[in-house]
Amino acid sequence: MKILIALSRFPFPIEKGDKLRAYYQLRELSRNNELYVVCLTDKMPSEEELYEVKKHCKQLEIVQLSFFSRLINLLKAIFSSDPFQVHYFESSKMKDTIAYLISTNNIDICYVQLLRIFKNIPFELPTKYYLDYMDAFSEGMKKRIQFSLWYEKFIVGIEAKRLRIFEEKIASFFDGHSMISQSDTDTFSEKLKEKLDIIPNGVSEDFFVTKTPEIPKEYDLIFTGNMGYHPNIQACKYLVQEILPALKLKGVQVKICLAGIDPTPEVMALKNDNVTVTGYVKDMKDYLVRSKIFVAPLFSGSGLQNKLLEAMAAGLPVITTSLTNKALKAKDKKEIIICNESIKFAEQIIFLLNHPAEASEIARLGRLFVRENYNWRACNTLLEKSFKNIVG
Repeated sequence: MKILIALSRFPFPIEKGDKLRAYYQLRELSRNNELYVVCLTDKMPSEEELYEVKKHCKQLEIVQLSFFSRLINLLKAIFSSDPFQVHYFESSKMKDTIAYLISTNNIDICYVQLLRIFKNIPFELPTKYYLDYMDAFSEGMKKRIQFSLWYEKFIVGIEAKRLRIFEEKIASFFDGHSMISQSDTDTFSEKLKEKLDIIPNGVSEDFFVTKTPEIPKEYDLIFTGNMGYHPNIQACKYLVQEILPALKLKGVQVKICLAGIDPTPEVMALKNDNVTVTGYVKDMKDYLVRSKIFVAPLFSGSGLQNKLLEAMAAGLPVITTSLTNKALKAKDKKEIIICNESIKFAEQIIFLLNHPAEASEIARLGRLFVRENYNWRACNTLLEKSFKNIVG
């Protein structure tokens, strides 16, 4: 098939969830198909980054959307009922580029990642269109309200309502639709749910490293992710300001690593002798293998968390919330440990630190669970099958 893939970000380097999903879908789909990729960016990628994506494409087109253009788009959003993020990513140049490629290359299907670039898609052209919602963004935004500062709540609340309406409204423009997890699908209407394919994320084979005792464990606890993303910021604060004091009350001192791109001032303020904030790291598994336990106290956000897949694949026991495991579906006390209160987190951390054999068994079963259920090639085989059913 000839597939046009439309992205809101250049998919490399991989430091955000949408970029990770896009990159591995490109890599796997390129094995049997001809790919034409159009993506937005705020800054042009390096030659090395371009090469990493170009080798999977028949043609790559990058559309730069300036800060000034994005600002004008946001001002337009004030007088609209559509989500702010849909306006933020609006680009007539991207729409023209996609239209040209569809018209001149006999494209079989146009695959659109995320509803935020809906306005950039030329639906009048004779091809098939497929939307990857990824997550229920409206649900994630709704959960975010309670963790927002007082002056943020109003805007976040408006965006949540706009997203909920928009998610349903645009469905009819597409011939196929996908989500990462069933739990997010269940937040949509029955009419829309029956149209959705479940296409999970996978985890790179690079993370299935052999756990070698020779590597010194510098950190007792680690949490990873995009540290500019609101749910991750809240998780970092909860780990340091709620769980760490609960551990200290029990006489336990730990070293914590917060690893990931774009740490906000709030995250940087958590840094001290016992808390390391790394910023961008080239290879996350280097930090995972130097840590004992992965702790993800996530109480907002949506979808399947790639950070959990990577930690489990790297052989770490994982402690997280019931909200986060809703999409993952790992077995509590067997493949993962579920906690929803700081004192429970502290108790389970102490247990794992004091019982290495039990910690090792949870890590082993968690690793096996991820290998069996979250494989990129299997996930993308599902996506390719959906495309073929639509194209006929």
